[in-house]
Amino acid sequence: MADTSSPVMFAIVTSKKEAVSDGMAPIFYAEDDKERDRIAMWISRITNADVHDLHNGVLMLTTSGSGGGQGG
Repeated sequence: MADTSSPVMFAIVTSKKEAVSDGMAPIFYAEDDKERDRIAMWISRITNADVHDLHNGVLMLTTSGSGGGQGG
């Protein structure tokens, strides 16, 4: 049977504070895009989350509803 659980927003990493506001996920603020990418990489490795670039200075990390990302 296929897993039909929806992705869950896990965290937000941004280098542009004005691009995000309060929400249900933790927000990590970076000094620049290089630090933003590094923070997202380490969080995704530790939690097995998937990283999605919204192309506005914001990276969104998601996990499947069953508790882990798809990557390895």
